[in-house]
Amino acid sequence: MRITALGKPFLMFPKSYGCNDKATKSALRSTSADIFCFKGSKLSDKIGIIPTTNPSELEKNIQAKLGVTPVKTTVKKFQNGETYVNIAENVRGKDIYLMPANGSNVNDNLMETYLKADAAKRSGAKKVVAVMPSFDYARQEKRTESGEPIAARLNMDLLKTAGVDEIITTDLHSLAIEGFAPNSMPVTHLESMEMMKDYIKKKNIQDLVVVSPDIGGAKRTDKLSQALDCEKAIVYKYRKAHNEAAADCLIGKVAGKTCVVYDDIIDTAGTIAAVVNLLNKKGAKEIYVCATHGLFNGEAMKKLQEAPVKEVVVTNTVPKKDNTISKIKQLDMSSHIADAIKHISYSA
Repeated sequence: MRITALGKPFLMFPKSYGCNDKATKSALRSTSADIFCFKGSKLSDKIGIIPTTNPSELEKNIQAKLGVTPVKTTVKKFQNGETYVNIAENVRGKDIYLMPANGSNVNDNLMETYLKADAAKRSGAKKVVAVMPSFDYARQEKRTESGEPIAARLNMDLLKTAGVDEIITTDLHSLAIEGFAPNSMPVTHLESMEMMKDYIKKKNIQDLVVVSPDIGGAKRTDKLSQALDCEKAIVYKYRKAHNEAAADCLIGKVAGKTCVVYDDIIDTAGTIAAVVNLLNKKGAKEIYVCATHGLFNGEAMKKLQEAPVKEVVVTNTVPKKDNTISKIKQLDMSSHIADAIKHISYSA
């Protein structure tokens, strides 16, 4: 019996010893071994996780799936509001993954991420990867009026300047944002569409229609409707002001059918409430809402509670609010992110 030692484990398991890694595929083809084993260090020796002060459910699940103990890290505020970061363990030569800061202040969260990246690089980290399931400033990816910045591009530049080598994110508001990253900073862009598809399929809904809440989300809606093999519709939306949307035109038929409104972000729920009320007026039988990032700011919970919505399905890229209503259902993204981490570090 012949045994062959491979330098890294399989990353995927199709029908028969499948693997996406070229080196491993080559080893499998060139050997006549009966048993394959893996050599090298454990994942915990190769990577380090820089935790947040108050770990979210997503962060805890990622750590559990990786089996890695977080690096001891201190984060605190000075009296003038400045953020202080100290990495209290040796991270030299490791791939360091920055967990997403999840406080209520987006700007503080970003500053914490920048400082952690800088601290890790100055401590000898081999690679710094920012895990940013919900990419901050993603909705400011273009100029709609003269005098505006392109904040999504600026955020990408600041991450690179701080020392971030790669980014893991989920369902960017616009796919073009990935192009803001330089070639030297790869972006692993995960999608929640398969999770949403599986969740909806389990309900065995008849006469299903997937609805885009605006013209910009038509491609996203098209992918889900194809996956579910159902019809689609589009709502024409316009904004009276920031966080104030109106919906008054529907392209498609929803009367007597079950609608799934599919979006990437729910912030104050103004858009969703307007779209759901329009669908209800047009005779929709039942209405579900699916979105990747549930921010639920302002009076979002109240609007969704009062709206004729059966369920609001989101992922846990954003931690649950204390005032979460029973209509909100969260799907866990930790497996996808943990797999991305393994792929990045084992492919190096």
